Amino acid sequence: MAVVDDAPVPAVPDVSMLELVADLATLGSPDDTTARLPQMLDRLADEVGANACQVDAATTTSRGTATKHWQTLASIGYARPVSRHLGGEFLHSAHGRLVLESRDPLRIEADTHDFRGTTHFHDVLQPAGYDDGISLALRSPDDVVVGIVHLSACSADDLRTETLAALPAIGRVLARVTEVASCTVRDVTLPPEYAVVRVDAQGRVRPVVGRDPLHLDLDDDVLAIVHDILSTGVRFAGFLHQQDGRLVEVRVHVPEGRSTVHQPYVVATRPAESTLGLTMRQLEVLTAVATGAGNREIAEELFLTQRTVAAHVEAILTRLDAPSRAGAAAKATAAGVLLPSGRPDSVRSLSAVLRRPVV
Repeated sequence: MAVVDDAPVPAVPDVSMLELVADLATLGSPDDTTARLPQMLDRLADEVGANACQVDAATTTSRGTATKHWQTLASIGYARPVSRHLGGEFLHSAHGRLVLESRDPLRIEADTHDFRGTTHFHDVLQPAGYDDGISLALRSPDDVVVGIVHLSACSADDLRTETLAALPAIGRVLARVTEVASCTVRDVTLPPEYAVVRVDAQGRVRPVVGRDPLHLDLDDDVLAIVHDILSTGVRFAGFLHQQDGRLVEVRVHVPEGRSTVHQPYVVATRPAESTLGLTMRQLEVLTAVATGAGNREIAEELFLTQRTVAAHVEAILTRLDAPSRAGAAAKATAAGVLLPSGRPDSVRSLSAVLRRPVV
């Protein structure tokens, strides 16, 4: 990729591009940005002749381009594998660092860095139908890279040189939009080892500046547990979740007012540090115990015998030095080590635990 430094500047600014800059400048909140940025990227792509456009945010505070973590703010036109590559492997590659270190847009067609000879081009972009493209690092007023914008076209003839000249100006506005979209959420005071994302009222996940991406995917199972929590009206709850062989501590925060399933909330994660010495099976049994389930109900859900469940309960009481099932459940709930299920009919429903009176 090479610096686009020979594009003529139009004598009269394009009205539609000025309107786009003005509209981008009106994005003043994470929710507003989430809702409107994809449509604006679509307009930007159309103006410059691109078939796809994406903005990624740098979500760590590191000033070193090689150590930043990235999350996609908005993407239009790219297939998911291409989008993930642009926001991941590419940005940690030598060519990605060239883009991040440059203060000018870099274009594939004006290639002096042999980008067409890389696996990024041959294995990802070209098979997806893109033969040309341009990327620009987005910088804050104090010259910190806060994001990156990619535009890809099926042919070099598609990109319009006269409108590409406006990309640096667009980039300055997109830098501010990137910071707005990934702003730190109020009332979230967690140690720095926690990864944090914000989920808006429509369920869209937004990155948070200074925080790494989550340690798990917010798949249907995790979201079912989260919505189970939100349905209780509590503002904070923690639990453990196993995904892809990893045990992760998950915290759910509702910073603003009463918790509902239609309100913005925060999800924070870190690798699980403690299970209070209990096995995964014992955590499942203990979670069911915390809902008030009896041994027979637990045995039916976990496909165990009642005798085995009773043995697990005895071992749990001993390990936690708890005098009763209720006492063991209270310790586990306070420590955030319950292992709930997202199934609404499960005896391991976290909402059933949170709704039970404290004994």
